[in-house]
Amino acid sequence: MKTILKSENIKKKYGKESVVDGISLDIYENTFTVICGPSGSGKSTLLNILSGLIRPTAGKVWYEDKVISDYSEPQLADWKRLEVGNVFQSYMLLNNLTVEENIKISIAPGKTPLSFDRLTRMLEIDSILDKFPAQLSGGQQQRVAIARAVIKAPRLLFCDEATGALDEANSKKVVELLHSLKSAFGVTILFTTHNAQIAETADRVLTIKNGMLHKDVMNENPISAKDMVWG
Repeated sequence: MKTILKSENIKKKYGKESVVDGISLDIYENTFTVICGPSGSGKSTLLNILSGLIRPTAGKVWYEDKVISDYSEPQLADWKRLEVGNVFQSYMLLNNLTVEENIKISIAPGKTPLSFDRLTRMLEIDSILDKFPAQLSGGQQQRVAIARAVIKAPRLLFCDEATGALDEANSKKVVELLHSLKSAFGVTILFTTHNAQIAETADRVLTIKNGMLHKDVMNENPISAKDMVWG
């Protein structure tokens, strides 16, 4: 498998506290990787370092043959704009824009986006394009947020607790759709979660404890998102 993203002994400290403490790993292209661990384990900080949202205190992050952790702020902004999509637990939609406008605002000038019609059909939001966020359910808002993140054809999609605010039915739908996007468009997905069932659907599961990589397991028999069972 081809490595698309790599960390080398990355650390993140806030004051004297080490939140991420020396993690080295390779992320492979066109895979769905779940990062799990208890609250405070450092999984979201790790995700934010890998996605360029925060800088490591020490260590390096590579995107293919480029050390993005050494980028200047303008270089990093260009990389995130062109190569990265982010989906968060809070949907972060713009309330004064319609669904269509919320999605299209993410299109990067000079880069060919994914098919808007195909994407909105896949995410089952093609019938609500003229509505505003306040008129949508939580599941619909999260699907719009996903469309906004992937319309610009990112190679990497980072999802931080992306189903944390959703009920079981909508959580299953979102995970199923993310797997469909990976298959349809070749997106590499990293997904943080507390949910062991979501981890069962992944190609690979990274477990973080006390800021360190505790387990790294390739899932030989991932289950379908439809077969997830909530406890």
